[in-house]
Amino acid sequence: MRTVCSIILLMFLPQAGVHAKGLGKTFVAADHPFIQYEGRWERTDPLHPKFSWPGVSVSAEFSGTTIGIILIDCTNYYNVSIDGAFHGVFHPGKPGEAEYILADHLERGHHSILLSRRNITFDEIYSFCGFILDEGEQLLKPNAPLKRRIEFIGDSFTAGESNETTEQSLPWEARYPVTNSDKGFAVRIANHFQARYMLTCRSGSGMVCDWRGDPQQSLPIRYRRTFMDSDKFQWDFSQWVPEVVIICLGLNDFSGLKDSLGRVPEKNSELFRTTYRRFIGTVRSVYPHVTIVAVAAFPEWIRTQVRKVVDGEIHSGKNDVFYTQFDEFPGGYVGNGHPTVETHKKMADQIIASLKSFHVFDPALK
Repeated sequence: MRTVCSIILLMFLPQAGVHAKGLGKTFVAADHPFIQYEGRWERTDPLHPKFSWPGVSVSAEFSGTTIGIILIDCTNYYNVSIDGAFHGVFHPGKPGEAEYILADHLERGHHSILLSRRNITFDEIYSFCGFILDEGEQLLKPNAPLKRRIEFIGDSFTAGESNETTEQSLPWEARYPVTNSDKGFAVRIANHFQARYMLTCRSGSGMVCDWRGDPQQSLPIRYRRTFMDSDKFQWDFSQWVPEVVIICLGLNDFSGLKDSLGRVPEKNSELFRTTYRRFIGTVRSVYPHVTIVAVAAFPEWIRTQVRKVVDGEIHSGKNDVFYTQFDEFPGGYVGNGHPTVETHKKMADQIIASLKSFHVFDPALK
């Protein structure tokens, strides 16, 4: 049953919502053709599209002075942008299907709304149910989407976990409000190249195992899933095909593959390289003409292993794979060892420079 409830706001951010009582009277269902979705969505029920991966967004052009939303979600935090400008952070506060105002008292006329998920959660699925407008108003035809597409495959660094906190250690759920994927290195890279993006990333996961060494928590096991932590639906890769796939995995493998002396045995290093090569093959199989960029974080073990993988691909005659890395930035980490917003910017700048040198969006110059 649909309930009317209020928005919980982050006190240190601009207001993005008010109590929903008196919300406009024009309901726009989630299957309206003018609504644009980004990220992995499950749309078997087109009136209640569902999601669980980070970095998803929904956007639309609309007329009127008010824009509201209907969600089944009481966990996540979202960035709200109106007419291309940041409007505030929205946190739905009630279980069940609920209505919220995202912006009101706008000038009457043509506006745009972008709602993008900031954080990442485990084992949960959420649903978008539609927009609500002023009485008599409507959605308007969207602008043409950006042509370039990048998929980012990674871990909590790719998700931007805890990047807005000032604390050095946080429990899991306390990281939700201070995670902002839009200020992570991945989204910064996509914005620089004016590209649409997909974040296929999971905190704690690696190429072979998670940070504790559990092989059932690796990213490749989840890669074909529509929902991050459920294998009920398999993702249809044909519906969103990127020109570039950026893989940034290895930090959690570095933790999970160490022995009791804190070293990674060669047999585990070989397992990492073999799994990485196999995963590159998986990416090629679902995107036959894609360019793959393997990014290594700062531990030397990761750089050595990823460089060996890419060198092996090149020596075997493949010209669609590139290697790059980003540095460690002393003092630039918070929230259990995650990069700050400023560190994400530095990481993005380094990777952007490499991508430009690779001419990833200009095949004739590769």
